[in-house]
Amino acid sequence: MRRRDFVKRLPVVGSGMFLGGSSLALAACAGVRYVVPRQSAGSLAIGRAELGEDGQAFLQGPGMARPVYLRLLDSGELVALLAACTHQGCQPEPLGDRLVCPCHGSEFALDGRVLQGPAERPLTRYPVSVEGDQIVVRLDEGAA
Repeated sequence: MRRRDFVKRLPVVGSGMFLGGSSLALAACAGVRYVVPRQSAGSLAIGRAELGEDGQAFLQGPGMARPVYLRLLDSGELVALLAACTHQGCQPEPLGDRLVCPCHGSEFALDGRVLQGPAERPLTRYPVSVEGDQIVVRLDEGAA
């Protein structure tokens, strides 16, 4: 079978579906999973198990222009950063112990600090708490 014929037979799957409060995990190209969080009054929540074995995920719900990158650090601290480069808004991707913007090469530490420009401002950081078996990111409390 030719590649073109094979591709034509693949089912088309929509990526923007809302699942009525349940979360959905999707694998990103780089291997970091995307999780559709439960949204309520300025916060995002996922179950601890949804973070995955690698301790990281992008949280993106309906209407969010850019996801929030959630990461469990070696210290045990959870960090949530808006995945929007402060240079021109591209989405930085995790690479080891930093986030790297594919557009112009800015690099950020896992706490959001700029390691290398052209970005001059840190990534927006949000407070994170663990409430029972839920991880809650507080978007309405501004940057941490």
